[in-house]
Amino acid sequence: MKTEMTNVDISVAVNELQSLIGAKFDKAFLLSGSDGKELVLKVHLPEVGSKEIAIGLGKYKYITITEYEREKPKNPPSFAMLLRKNLNNIKITSIEQHNFDRIVLFNFEWNELKYKLIIELFGEGNAILLDKNDVIILPLKIERWSTRNVVPKEIYKFPPQKDLEPKNLGYSIAKDLFFEEFKKEENVNTEVVRIVSRIFGLSGVYAEEICTISNVNKSIKNPNEQELEDLFFGTKQFFNRVFNEICSKITIKNNEYVNIDPISLKIHEKIPENEIKNYESFLVALDEYFSRFIIKKEIKQAETKINKLVKKQERILNSQLETKEKYEKQSVLNQEKGDLIYANYMDVDEILSTIRSAREKMDWNAIKEVINKNKDHQILGKIISVNEKNAEISLKLSLDYGNGIIEKNVVLDLRKNAFESADDFYQKSKKFKNKVSGVIEALKISEKKLNELKEKEKTDSEVLREKEENIKKKEKKLLKWYEKLKWTLIDGYLIVAGKDATTNEMIIKRYVEKNDIVFHTLMDGAPFTVIKMKDSEKAPEEKTLFEVSKFAASHSRAWKLGVGSADVYWVMPDQISKTAESGEYLKKGAFVIRGKRNFIRSAALDLGVGIFEYDGELKLTTGTENSLKDSSKKWVILKSSKKKKSDLVKEILKEFSEFGIDDEDVLRILPPGESELKIK
Repeated sequence: MKTEMTNVDISVAVNELQSLIGAKFDKAFLLSGSDGKELVLKVHLPEVGSKEIAIGLGKYKYITITEYEREKPKNPPSFAMLLRKNLNNIKITSIEQHNFDRIVLFNFEWNELKYKLIIELFGEGNAILLDKNDVIILPLKIERWSTRNVVPKEIYKFPPQKDLEPKNLGYSIAKDLFFEEFKKEENVNTEVVRIVSRIFGLSGVYAEEICTISNVNKSIKNPNEQELEDLFFGTKQFFNRVFNEICSKITIKNNEYVNIDPISLKIHEKIPENEIKNYESFLVALDEYFSRFIIKKEIKQAETKINKLVKKQERILNSQLETKEKYEKQSVLNQEKGDLIYANYMDVDEILSTIRSAREKMDWNAIKEVINKNKDHQILGKIISVNEKNAEISLKLSLDYGNGIIEKNVVLDLRKNAFESADDFYQKSKKFKNKVSGVIEALKISEKKLNELKEKEKTDSEVLREKEENIKKKEKKLLKWYEKLKWTLIDGYLIVAGKDATTNEMIIKRYVEKNDIVFHTLMDGAPFTVIKMKDSEKAPEEKTLFEVSKFAASHSRAWKLGVGSADVYWVMPDQISKTAESGEYLKKGAFVIRGKRNFIRSAALDLGVGIFEYDGELKLTTGTENSLKDSSKKWVILKSSKKKKSDLVKEILKEFSEFGIDDEDVLRILPPGESELKIK
């Protein structure tokens, strides 16, 4: 079973990960399991939404974009917190595979801030955060090698690299290097498949594929010039497929995923069609392969955990049953010994008094000698032994219970009479009988607990089995075009606003139509806010324009600064141009406004969150207090503050819990900066 990605797999995955360029880092999570760790990077792509990059480290090493749910820890470990602190809201500018090795580099940049996150998918795997000078800020795991150290405050060094890079096979020197490898002394008596594998650090299956493509026997040694030519040509052909002919496949045996490859291989031709699953995207295949595999392991671990609890409770119950049986036996045995003494009361009392009387005249050796000489005596013959050190005497006593005769050796205290000795045994019997009662009560509790655990085991097993059979991806909400922007409803009009430079540009170029009305504040960093007009709609009233100006001001930088109001103006679309004045340059999201601007002075910051019914659905978004009162099913009012956004999200989720919203729904609509709920 394939448990880690090869350098070929990583090459294909990194190529598909280019779709994340421009995404902003949001959060990092670090999940721990018995087989290693999984680092999850949550990023946000404009117009697309949130994506999660799953990186397996430990026994299972992989990197992909995941659509499967992960149970995130409530208290992130220190490494995850460090990533959150340093990379917060910083863009991914590049994702690269280093020198066709099992190393992936994420470059993060925002103005002067520059970081690298190195993912090493060899050995036990590692993740290392570097600053702009390649100094290690912190690795997930400190490591020391003969050629390098992965420790904080040291310059990061890559592991020793291979001489040949597959993407440079077109150069003549690449062919020379390829041939030279086969002529090295250590490779003279080595099979060609092993040499090919060493040259590029390939797994055996891909080295064998190259030999098959080249029509060269993988087991031959000392290949001739023609065979080397064929191998080099086959190598180029193989890597051409890796870079250009992706046809991802998962191999299945007995309903279990056992292998994954990014391209078609000759070995696939020998596998029945029903044992191969094809994918257009390698990342999707990787996600399904590793996520399903890990989720199944988690299910089995959960099953093992409840099973261990059941086994433990069974051991406790069995131990209690053994104790009960032991106490019952002791109770019966001591009762019998007491009965034996009373049944032989006269003889026992005579023996005890005789021994004590003899002891006044004789030493113990003389007494024992007398006993030994009278083994056939009717009374003295009952004595088995005398232990003067412990002041004990052992007697063989018998008793007819009516249903049979019992005979036992009974040890008595020489210092006590027969009555006292019998009473001691009866007290012991009673004590053990009381202990049995206590154990019986404990057994009732244990049996009840065991039955509850078994019922839980049965229920949990059914739930886990159902989960295993129906492993589901996260439900991705299909957002309408306006939901990818800031939006609201005011007096029946759809109002949309940008979130950043990218969406500002998108609104003006893609969504603004000739009759729409466009709002903007005089403050830098403000979004374009648009009243979407329909041809049949009449011009909005002045109160509508005023409400929209408040919405525009509230979603501008004014909210983050905590000011009470901002000047807003509105214009028509034909007044907006991307053509700058001569000698000037317009940055992304910026436009030139020409002609008269219609100002609304000191538009108050006025914003809340509510549930609107639109497009036949209930949707969460922001709006001014008046619009929320007029059109929303439920609402809360916000005010600018320094409260942590994560705390606000929790409060809003609680307020609107009956509407099935999640944190993504809330984060998507909030104004810039921090806010808190305003008491109505």
